[in-house]
Amino acid sequence: MSRHYEWKLGEALPFLGEHSVAKHDIFEQYVRIYIERLTRTPSQTMLNLTIVDGFSGGGLYRLGSAEVEGSPLRLLTAVTAADAALKAARSKGFAVRADFFFVDENPQHIAFLNDLLTKRGYGPRLGQDIFVRCAQFEEACPDILSHIKKKGTAHRSLFFLDQYGWSDVRLATIRTILGTLKNPEILLTFAVDALIDFLSEKTAETQALLNIELAREDVRALMGLKNGEGWRYLIQNGLYRHVQGRTGARFYTPFFIHSVEAHRSYWLLHLSNHRQARDEMGKLHWRLNNRFQHHGGAGFHALGFDPARDLRQGLLPFMFDDDAMRRSEAAVLDQLPRMIHAANQDGAGLAVEALFAGNCNDTPVTSDILSRQLVLLRDEGELLIRGEDGSLKPRAKTIGWGDYVILPRERSLFSRLG
Repeated sequence: MSRHYEWKLGEALPFLGEHSVAKHDIFEQYVRIYIERLTRTPSQTMLNLTIVDGFSGGGLYRLGSAEVEGSPLRLLTAVTAADAALKAARSKGFAVRADFFFVDENPQHIAFLNDLLTKRGYGPRLGQDIFVRCAQFEEACPDILSHIKKKGTAHRSLFFLDQYGWSDVRLATIRTILGTLKNPEILLTFAVDALIDFLSEKTAETQALLNIELAREDVRALMGLKNGEGWRYLIQNGLYRHVQGRTGARFYTPFFIHSVEAHRSYWLLHLSNHRQARDEMGKLHWRLNNRFQHHGGAGFHALGFDPARDLRQGLLPFMFDDDAMRRSEAAVLDQLPRMIHAANQDGAGLAVEALFAGNCNDTPVTSDILSRQLVLLRDEGELLIRGEDGSLKPRAKTIGWGDYVILPRERSLFSRLG
């Protein structure tokens, strides 16, 4: 697998593609959101965190006529800014105790990155809380996991695995991370179109495909989808189901970035075992609208697919803009009555958290969208909202995770669904 970017001391910087700018924006902003989410308790004075950049590169690029920072510097900047804001806001002070691991297998990239970090003032921290490793991520991962486990019991950690292709990170390694640590989150770049172009009977059972656990029969089944219209999209969905299933992540965000320069799409997959992490990533995609695509419909279960038909028929471009928001709200409003009725046959009520967590994957829907539509249905008399204390919430403008959705005794829309 060829490498797109090369760094050498004293030589010209590699050019950064526009699609990678969007990806780095996600990395930096998600770190800020992540720290804010985990420090909402006013009495809290410390956060233990480990950030892993498994394919760091040299850390500096050329974009047009300007130099732009790569993921190592942007991750460091994000943590520094969050730490400073917390220190200023808390009367007892605050400390974000973050360790950073920057890993790259190319010695020239590592030499460039060490030189860059030293010039930017990070030299005294090298080997203290900033660890730069010349190794493949797969080789470095066991030591990193050991470091995280020794640091504390919460295992708060973010893994940015920005591989250039699709086979450098084994799916078994993803499973190990999610199974070993209590609170890891993984952002994995996956060049799905490049993988589709690679698939053939001749390439079956190569080490690259074995890394992502595609056996010969899996390749044959995917190749069988090449007949008819929309075949590439169908293969993308088949591969997505395969990757999601083999990683074992409970929650995932499957969004696409399209590279205009390469005329290919790739995934930026967010994998975790926590509902709140999935929700925050979904909200960030809406905030950075028009940078990402969602290949599916507007509501819940939007990525379910039938290989017998072309899913592109009847689907409009979904770019996280105002039109996409209107379509999402309309779809959720249409789907919720049936979902709640099916899950609430005994009349005991359905927890809002269970409603979201059980349906948030494969969808652009966030908790904010869900909450607004629940409030609308309540105001129209189609359902009741009960708080954790058992009291009804007839006028609350927002819905909490611990609230329950209850079907009223007399109802119009829901009664027609039974």
